[in-house]
Amino acid sequence: MIRNNINFLFGILALAYLSMSHVGSPGVIFEGMMGEYRVLANVAPPDVIPGIAIVSVILPDNPEGIQLEARPVYWSAGLQGTPTADVLKPVLGEPGKYEGELWFMQMGASSVQLILTKGPDRFEAVVPIMAMPTAQKDMPKELGMVLTGLGVFLVILLVTIFASAMGDSIRQPGEARNPKGQRKRVMGTAVGAVVVGLLLWGGKAWWDAEARLYNERLYQPFSGTSTWVEKTDGNYLHLKVDSTELTYGAITRQLSYMVPDHGKLMHLFLIRKNELDVFAHLHPKRIDSLNYKVQLPPLPAGAYHVFADITRYTGFAETIVSELIIPESTNFQLASNRIVQLGRDDTYTFSNPVGNKPLLLDGDIMVCGKPGIKTDLPGGYSAIWETETGKFEAGRLYSLDFALFDAYGQAAQLESYLGMMGHAVVLKHDGSVFIHLHPTGTYSMGSQQMLLERFETGKTGFGNLPGKLTFLDSVDRVVAYLDALPDATRDSLLMGDMQHLPYIDAEHEDHSMVRFPYAFPQPGDYRIWIQVKINGEIINGAFDVEVI
Repeated sequence: MIRNNINFLFGILALAYLSMSHVGSPGVIFEGMMGEYRVLANVAPPDVIPGIAIVSVILPDNPEGIQLEARPVYWSAGLQGTPTADVLKPVLGEPGKYEGELWFMQMGASSVQLILTKGPDRFEAVVPIMAMPTAQKDMPKELGMVLTGLGVFLVILLVTIFASAMGDSIRQPGEARNPKGQRKRVMGTAVGAVVVGLLLWGGKAWWDAEARLYNERLYQPFSGTSTWVEKTDGNYLHLKVDSTELTYGAITRQLSYMVPDHGKLMHLFLIRKNELDVFAHLHPKRIDSLNYKVQLPPLPAGAYHVFADITRYTGFAETIVSELIIPESTNFQLASNRIVQLGRDDTYTFSNPVGNKPLLLDGDIMVCGKPGIKTDLPGGYSAIWETETGKFEAGRLYSLDFALFDAYGQAAQLESYLGMMGHAVVLKHDGSVFIHLHPTGTYSMGSQQMLLERFETGKTGFGNLPGKLTFLDSVDRVVAYLDALPDATRDSLLMGDMQHLPYIDAEHEDHSMVRFPYAFPQPGDYRIWIQVKINGEIINGAFDVEVI
């Protein structure tokens, strides 16, 4: 009887745990090829660990006779320490779409391995995700009341068992109770109450300790301080990263283990607050593991958002957020609409301030028979955002398609920029959502590369990390080597095995297109900057959109 009641209680506790473990943070989006099949995947990691991730995969060609599987792969465990894959089920009414759930039991740099099988052929892809706890769920009030009632019932039951065992266990069937036995029953009740009380006290102490440890391990992004520094040769942004408040990841989050992403240690974005009319994409140099600096273009005075993307040896990628105040100064003059490029890969631009309403779909502007949203770009170029309706829903996966034209209305000739045929930045007007996009998705290419290299070595655990100072120095030398290469050579190295999917359908053959897969995480007003390279010059353009 005791065993049955305890099993029942454990079942209820498991139900309570499951009710608190559901999908949280925005998904990681991947687009690429698995064999001859184009794949678009969205992995929504859990916001509590352990927790459940939702995996959605779209095969636009809807091939027949295939099987899709997925499994979580941890950087520390490798492929050999990974559970068997779960089959993704087709979604009824949505041809080519598959979905499934994956349990993530550990926090840290992780990935989802997608496996596509058709007959004897097997194709694989790795999607990096950061499986970190970001929330602590509250138990539903109704469930708490049920569990409280069950707990009281079990306490009474256990105390009663103690009392019966001491007072009536030696009494023969049918024998009347005697005062001596009654005294033993009272004593048993007292002993049972003390034992159960100690068990409850110990359980509460254990639970409180686990709760404190969980709270300490809730994901906390690095904080940073950005400072404007005026020098004789120009003005600089100095970024100092503050990692003193982090209470976990003593090894894996050390900034000495940063690795390049697209050939750069850090991608830093400056966006003027409120108006969002000034945008810069810069690449600071490392002074030491916590300090970075970059020369600023002639930006107007004001308060700026600062977003700095980094990737580490374990494949863990994140964004350091800070703010910068640019004071009024004679050294900063508002430039004309012509792009003034500071260096080889740094760029900035000016656009119209955001208004109360986003740009509207113009039926007079057509691309491949579809209406679009047009914006003029520096140098006489233009871009048209091809869209069916101009309306976007939060949480829905879209392909953001942009057509690029030269000053004569002809297809612009796109070139690789840092190993990609295009970059995009999405920012919600209030600054609460920021993401750096690529045609391959929202994940860091550096993360994917580090995970793949790790899996190929077969190494596991954290005991085989390189020395941090040696690693820092070697990475700096690699970055310097890449910076010294000609554009074509460097871009060829940076692109590596990445597959930039061309528009091979007939309706796009006359246009230069760049496409970014994305799902807006929440409703609101957004500004999107696209970045392409044409005739050796980095061109930036801004679009506004409302997400419902």
